[in-house]
Amino acid sequence: MHCARIPRENWRDRMKMAKAMGLNTIGTYVFWNAHEETPGKFDFKGNNDIAAFVKTAQEEGLYVVLRPSPYVCAEWEFGGYPWWLLKNPKLKVRSTDPEFLNAYTRYIKRLAKELVPLQMTHGGNILMIQLENEYGSYSDDKNYLEINKKIFRDAGFDSVLFTCDGADMVAKGHLPGLLPAINGLEDPEKVKEIVNKYHRGKGPYYVAEWYPGWFDNWGKKHAEVSAENSAKTLDKLLATGFSVNMYM
Repeated sequence: MHCARIPRENWRDRMKMAKAMGLNTIGTYVFWNAHEETPGKFDFKGNNDIAAFVKTAQEEGLYVVLRPSPYVCAEWEFGGYPWWLLKNPKLKVRSTDPEFLNAYTRYIKRLAKELVPLQMTHGGNILMIQLENEYGSYSDDKNYLEINKKIFRDAGFDSVLFTCDGADMVAKGHLPGLLPAINGLEDPEKVKEIVNKYHRGKGPYYVAEWYPGWFDNWGKKHAEVSAENSAKTLDKLLATGFSVNMYM
């Protein structure tokens, strides 16, 4: 549930409905290009008031899993990167390019002013924070991931950090020491096997994206997902004690 995608006056109503479903946590991306449309000029007002969004969740008795990594995908323009990064044709996003890292660091530091006080480690309701997003589907530069981790820690994000990847991409996208979350995998035993392999034989076990719905491709048949089958799958995952994020 993303604040920039939902009119602010509807945030609380949507959260009440999520809680009525039996959910206890809101997962949210943070869109860099929504907050910094112009280099160095930040917007955290109105629909972009991510701190108010998190506080509203807390008022409704909900935790928040924060996904503020610079690349979010999320079926969102340029994966969340601001357009102005492209003004330099030599700049390489999602890399150790100094110009990219300078812009990225500036953004995370500014975002930290809004959200660091709202972490559970500071009395708030932000449970965990995602570092990058399905990076293993893009590359495997562990140095880049380490720099990401340092940027978040230096900015004051001292909560549990995690990575998320599809089951076949964990080796490339995971940073040792962080919790590896799995996307799109519905088999509890396989989730457990992967997490144990990359996280020293221990959980928690978290399916960061489980898809009870799916998007349509232009010109293709409308995607339909069986509610009955989805309910059975969810029951199977929850019966193991796993945490599951319903991805839209």
